[in-house]
Amino acid sequence: MSNMFDVVVMGAGTAGLPLAIFAADRGAKVCLIERGPEVGGCLLINRGQMSGAGTQLQKQRGIDDSPAKHLDDVIRISKGTTDRAFAAMAVDLQGPFIDWLMENGFEILDDMPRIIHGHEAYDIPRTYWGREDGRSILKVLKPMLDKHVAAGRVVVKLHTSVRSLIKSESGAVIGVETDTNNERILARSVVLSSGGYGANPALHSKIHPGKTLWSGSYHLAHGRGLELGLGVGGVLVHADKFLPGFGGILDHTLAVPRYRSMGGLTPQDRPQWEVVVNARGQRFYAEDCGSVDQRAHDLAQQPDGRAWVIFDETIKREAPNLFYYFNREKTDDFYKRNKGVVSAATLQDLAAACGIDAPGLGKTIADYNVAVGTGKDSLGRTFMPKKIENGPFYAVAIFSYTVRSVGGLKVDTGFRVLDQNGSAIPGLYAVGEILGSMISGAGAVGGMSLTPALVFGRLLGEKLLPI
Repeated sequence: MSNMFDVVVMGAGTAGLPLAIFAADRGAKVCLIERGPEVGGCLLINRGQMSGAGTQLQKQRGIDDSPAKHLDDVIRISKGTTDRAFAAMAVDLQGPFIDWLMENGFEILDDMPRIIHGHEAYDIPRTYWGREDGRSILKVLKPMLDKHVAAGRVVVKLHTSVRSLIKSESGAVIGVETDTNNERILARSVVLSSGGYGANPALHSKIHPGKTLWSGSYHLAHGRGLELGLGVGGVLVHADKFLPGFGGILDHTLAVPRYRSMGGLTPQDRPQWEVVVNARGQRFYAEDCGSVDQRAHDLAQQPDGRAWVIFDETIKREAPNLFYYFNREKTDDFYKRNKGVVSAATLQDLAAACGIDAPGLGKTIADYNVAVGTGKDSLGRTFMPKKIENGPFYAVAIFSYTVRSVGGLKVDTGFRVLDQNGSAIPGLYAVGEILGSMISGAGAVGGMSLTPALVFGRLLGEKLLPI
């Protein structure tokens, strides 16, 4: 069985949705294939952090910004490792796209745009969130998609996996074969927009040998599109730019448990009362360090990318909520029932329960308590409000967790997948997280993963596909 379309899009997420919508706007017949039970991809689970310069919201607040200034910040934060051609394209498109979302009913938080510190900070407020995180973006896109589906311009196939790419005798990609009754779907163009591999331990281990995967990604991010692209001659790039997120905790309260930030380890948002130790019971960075990239690098160097936040009953009672993004009910759940918090009457018992070296932890806490008294810390920490001395004692395991995949397919500025010789593979395109850390490079630049996926998906649907 086979069908013919102008465009087949593998992955109905952040890049695939706008691509299908804007291609259909031009009159294209689109087949949108999604492995999951609904469209949205990572928009269903992430915060939906976007960035853009020169927006109407910035102008209303008197914020002087421009794509050129945005690009300068991307270069600075990525430490010069961004692909400047793609970064320049993205920043030119992102501000207008945010304005477009606003014009189409995007429900934004009142204090946007902001400077945020969950990533290395921009110099200018240009970060945006919706009231329902990533789902706020989906609420704008989904009705547009539904109209095209109703009109017959887009066919959506849910619960469908792509088994292979179909190639012509000349080597052009001309369609896909799915796992549903060996269905063959033919098209003038095939787009891989199926996200990253952050939920596939085997593929992650193959791309990043020796790196433990603590997944904070969408649970269907298995990297199948990347495997298919490589299988027809594509090239893997950016895998060396691996920098996981800092301090994820395993959130068992989610429908599909995954690692995510607790928020309370960002000193610009919440002063640090606790200490952080590795499996040897040793501190390895100053907990009030303002650079999230430095903290992420330091944690990634620890055995298995794992550490523990240590505190006592006094700090638990008096400090601001360590679970910064959680309400009181969810915080109580973590302390009472969640596996992520361990408590014990003594530090020795706490160490035993966590698998931390007990003498090492005892010495570290003793040394830290002396530093609190003298105001002089060996690691240079300056904010030390309380000693850790009043049991029960607590430990929260934190991890170098993966939110985005850094390895991806090599493409040209037309998003055509390239082979080892730098030649485009006819008929095959890729866009979104499947391109890896093309823009953030070896850093984590705020809003420069999700927003480029949105705008490049739109651009590919609007202008670049040969419809």
